[in-house]
Amino acid sequence: MIDFLERMGSAVCHQMAERSFLFDGMQMPLCARCTGIYIGVFFAFCFFFWKKRMQAGKPFSLQQAVITGAAILPVGLDGVGSYLGFWESSQLMRVLTGSLVGAVVPGFLLMAGNFDPKRENVMPIYEKTAEMVLLLAVSVAFGLCLWLGLLQPVGAVLSVMGEVLLWGGLVWLVLKNLRKDSKMPCWNIALAVSFVGLFIMGGLVP
Repeated sequence: MIDFLERMGSAVCHQMAERSFLFDGMQMPLCARCTGIYIGVFFAFCFFFWKKRMQAGKPFSLQQAVITGAAILPVGLDGVGSYLGFWESSQLMRVLTGSLVGAVVPGFLLMAGNFDPKRENVMPIYEKTAEMVLLLAVSVAFGLCLWLGLLQPVGAVLSVMGEVLLWGGLVWLVLKNLRKDSKMPCWNIALAVSFVGLFIMGGLVP
C-alpha cells in the first residue's frame, strides 16, 4: 500500500524528504504543500458530490470571488517569497497555504466546465458563502492536524485520492468542452484516465 501511494505521489511531486511529513518513520507520498493542496481538493469534491453540485455552473458572487482570491494569494506569496530567499517557508505554512488553494480549485473547474453563456446558469457552486468558508475551515483544520502529527496515515490516502480527483477534473474539463451536448460519462472516463495516467507516470519517475 505504501509503495502504491508513493508511486502515485511521485507522478506530481518532488517528494523531498525535508519538505514532507513523516509517520511511523515513513515519508508521506506527497510533500507538505502538495498534501495540503490535494486534501483540500478531496474535501471540495466530496462536498460537491454530497450536495449534488457537479452540474453547477453559476458564477461566484462578489463575496465568494474575493474569498477565493484571498485563499489563493498566500500560496503564491509564500512560494515566491521563499524562492527569492526573503524567508524560509515552514511545514506549517506549506500545508496550510496548500489546503486553502486546494479547497477552492474544484469550484473553478466546475464553473469552467458547466457554465454555458447561451443558457441561464441557475445552479450555484456555493448556495451560501458560509459553505465556502466551512470548506476552507475543514481543509485548514485537517492540514493543522497533519502538522501536529495526527491523522497522517489517513492524510496520505486522502491526498492521493485528491490527486486523482484534481487531474481527473482537468481531463473532465477537456472532455466536457469537446463534447458539450454528449451523453458520454465524462467523469467516469476522466477519473479512469487520471488514475491510470498517474500510475504509469509514477512508474516512469526514477
